[in-house]
Order: sequence, then C-alpha cells, then structure tokens
Amino acid sequence: MTSNTTDKEPFESINNSLLGVAARDLKRLQAIFLIITRHGFGELFLRSPIGKIFFGQVKVEGQSDRWRDQPAAIRFRRLLEELGPTYIKFGQIMSMRPDIMPASYITALEGLQDQTPPVAFEAIRDVVERSLGRPLSELFAEFSQEPLATASIAQTHRAVTKSGESVIVKVQRPQIEQTMRGDLDLLFMLTKALEVGIEEMRLLAPSEIVAEFEISLLRELDFNEELGNLETARTLLVPERSVVVPKPFPELSSRHVLTMEFFPGQSLRRIKPQTPEAKHAVTEILHAACKQVLIDGFFHGDPHAGNILINEAGVICMIDLGLVGHLRDDQRADIVTLIIAAISRDAGTIARVFLRMGTPLKRINLNEFKAEITRILDRYMNVKAVKDFKSQELADEFVNAAQRFQIKLASEYSILTKASLTIEGLIRNLYPDINAIEIAQPYIQRLMAERLNPRTLMTDSMSTLTGLSSMLKQLPTQLDQILHDAETGNLQVRAMNPQLELLPMVLHHLGSRLALAAFAMSMSLAAALLIAIRTPDRPLSLLIATTLVSAAFAWFILFCWHFVRTGQPYRARSLLQFFRR
Repeated sequence: MTSNTTDKEPFESINNSLLGVAARDLKRLQAIFLIITRHGFGELFLRSPIGKIFFGQVKVEGQSDRWRDQPAAIRFRRLLEELGPTYIKFGQIMSMRPDIMPASYITALEGLQDQTPPVAFEAIRDVVERSLGRPLSELFAEFSQEPLATASIAQTHRAVTKSGESVIVKVQRPQIEQTMRGDLDLLFMLTKALEVGIEEMRLLAPSEIVAEFEISLLRELDFNEELGNLETARTLLVPERSVVVPKPFPELSSRHVLTMEFFPGQSLRRIKPQTPEAKHAVTEILHAACKQVLIDGFFHGDPHAGNILINEAGVICMIDLGLVGHLRDDQRADIVTLIIAAISRDAGTIARVFLRMGTPLKRINLNEFKAEITRILDRYMNVKAVKDFKSQELADEFVNAAQRFQIKLASEYSILTKASLTIEGLIRNLYPDINAIEIAQPYIQRLMAERLNPRTLMTDSMSTLTGLSSMLKQLPTQLDQILHDAETGNLQVRAMNPQLELLPMVLHHLGSRLALAAFAMSMSLAAALLIAIRTPDRPLSLLIATTLVSAAFAWFILFCWHFVRTGQPYRARSLLQFFRR
C-alpha cells in the first residue's frame, strides 16, 4: 500500500501529562461536570474523593426535573450528544460492546445523532492542500464546494480527477485530532477519578475501556488505515457476485484526506421491502458477509443501511471501511463449530468452545454452564423462519451468561456480534423470508473441508508432534531435578491461601503506619512543648520549625495513605495512574 507521504501534521503537539491537561482545561473539566450533572449523573463523581476535590466547589445551575422522567439510557445518550464529537464516537463504539453495556443502553446508543455543522470550504481547501502538498487546482479538475455529507471527524465532497474520474474526497475536520486527543485525556481523567474513589468502578475498569477506545479512535483519525482496508477488501472480492468496494486513489490520499471512486447508487434505506430488488440485495449481502467472516477473516465492522449502496443494475457497494474486524483461522473455526453445535443442540460443545473463545476469570462449574446454555437453546432455537428468530435477545442471553460466569470475551467477537446483528436487522426489514442457512451452508462446508483436508491435518499433526517431542525431551531432566530436590530435602510442598499470603504484607504495612503515626504524634507533642517553653532568650525558632514541618509531613503521608487505600496495604499505583497516562 502506498499513499501520499507529504502530509504535514497541522496540529501542534500537546502535553500528554494529565496535570498539564488539568491546568489548561480546568474550565472544560468543570463544563463537562455541569453537563453530566444536568443529565443526572453528577452523583457518581461526587462520590469520588478526587471528584469532590475537582468539582466539589462547582456551583451547579440550571438543573431541572426534565431528565427525571426519562430512562437513564436515554439520558446517557443525550449526555454524549451534548459533550461533543469525541463522546459521540465513544458512545458509538460502546454500542458495539454488549459484553459491557446493558441492552437498554445499547439500544439507546444506536440512536446517537452526529449533528455536526459543515466546515467552511476555505478550511477544507487548506487541509487538502497542506496534506497533499499541492494547490487544489493541480490535484483535481473539479472540486465541489458544497459537502456531500458531514460527520464528527470528516466531511465528504464530490470531485473529478485530472484523468476525468468521478471521485469522493473525505477530508478530516481542521483541529479535530487535537480536540479529540484533549477530550481523551479528560475522559481518561474522569474515569480514573471514579476508579480511585469508587470500589464498583474499579471492578468495571472504565479507564481500560477508554484506553481501547483511544486506540480505535486514533486509527480512525488516520485515513491511511481506511485506505489500506479498502485495498484489502478489493483483493477479496468475488467477481461473480454483485458486491464491490470503492477504488481508493493513494496518490490523492494522506493521513487527513482520502480519495475514492464515486459509486452512483442509493442507500438501502430507499429500497422497498419484500420486492425482488430487496431479495437480491439481501442475498448478495449475506453471501458477502459469510465469505468475509468464514473464509477471509476480514469483515465490515459497521454494515448498516447507510454504509451500503445499490445502483440500478443491482450492484451492492460497501462504503466507510474505517471500522473492520479481523478473525484468525482458529477463531473462524470456533465460529463454525458454534453454529453446528447450536443447530444440533450440543450444549457441551458450545460450553467448551465458549471457554476457548474467552478468558475465564475464575473457576467455572461446567455442569452449571452447560445447563445455562441448554436453557438458552431451548428458549430461542425453536424457530422455523428468520422473522421469528430473536437474535438480539439470544446474543444478550449469551453475554449475560458470560458475565455471570465471569468469562471475558475477546474484542473481535464484540465487533462480529454487532455486525451480525446489524445485518440481521437489514434482513428483517428488507426480506425476512430469506433462507439464511441455505446461503451460509456452502461457506461452512468449505471451511470444514479446509479443516479436514489431509494436508491441513498433516500440518497440524506435525506441529503437535513437534511440541510433544520437545516436552518429552525435557521430561527426564525435569524428573531428575525433582528427585534430586526430594533427596536433598529442598523439595517443599506449600498450601496456597490467598488471604494468608497477604497477611505478612498487611502486618508489615500496619506496623509501618503505626510507626509513622507514633512519629507524627511525637513530633506534634515536641512542637507543642517547644512552643510552650520558648523564651526571648531561647527562641528555638529553627527547632520548632523543624518539628512542625516533620509533624505536618508525617500527618500528610498518613492522610494520603488512608485516602488512596482505606484499610488496605498501601499501593501508589492508583495515585500514579491518575496523574500519568
């Protein structure tokens, strides 16, 4: 992949220190807190000791009871819309995380409106010329001043290349990266403030979610990523199918500008349901989705109706590949195994594959887990048509089961789940009578044939034998070492108890705190006695100052110790993470 490398960063570098951010943007922090409070979520931050320090003296005005009659999920969506582009994007990403957000919040976040006013053409021209390194007249034969569409990160314009090709130019909004980076720092600070002071928030770890969101957003801000996704998707197209992806123009693209061919079509939203055209569109989308997920392992992460166009010839065009999903070979194989197991009602296989796809955070009772899966299958798999299949409820049930048994799923599956539900919604709206199983069957058979191919089995067997051979080769040495340790009395057997393991450390820190408290008390008493016995002949100023400073410092350390970790061994990590990224 090649792209224009003359792109100059139009934004000044910013200080990533949270202390620097707080000093520069204290008013922004307070404005955010006021907005949060107006929507009924301010109590969360006021429960945090650090939140009280930053926001405790802020006077909240203009509160009304309008939010009290609305569900919390709706208030949360409107809160993000009022906070601006970064938080809207955060909500859109969170709508793809059913493993974290409740179903009501997922539904509300799907309705986020990106109502961003257009950027003036002069500013757009400046971004294009600075990014591509040449005047606009030298880059394009024509360039429309009126935007075709606007969004929080970029807006698109129609244009014509010097060779006469009709194109779409996606231009990043000026200063949007600087704004979003600053908002990300503030968002990280807010979530860290909640974690430091609220136990429930430490369990949810919202700052880790913000860190994942930051990676995703910074990739979306780099249009070279989307250009690469377009090129990859074009190499995986099947010529026999009526699905295409816009051709990118690397020589007219950069980090802030993306140029791709114009597709003369309309959104799927304008297709009349239950028509031959709707059936054709649904069929092609299903074929494309099955191939992307089961064969390629590279799929469109947000295939809603606005990102899929269709022309008069029935050709489908998938646009906006800023968010894509990737699946490894073993992950694709696990998905097929899950599909087959669900059809055959094999709860045991589903349980084993589910555990392999995720990361169990504690010991799991397999019998209880299988019983839960059997209950879910019995409730949702007794359907005969797509229109009767409640995929959203089924996905929610599996996510709730994963949370109940503390199984952390990989983020790739969250994107896949969201994309699958989006496509299922398209099918339900356009042509619910389509036979999805019949369309998916050839792709499942192809993947199974690849897994059972003699060459593949031989390769897997050789890999397994190599690992087993290495283990067996080391086994005699390891056994000899164990026997030697047993013979010399160096072999120790110890019962593990997490609570007892912490006891020496707890006693050590308790002793340290008692010693520091005794020192603080003695310095305080010493200062009081010195002040009482001082005379004009013996002012004792230096000695009094020394004892007072020592006492104040000791009491301050004790206060911080108690403030950061009440009743627990002292760790500075939370405080350091709050002030550093």
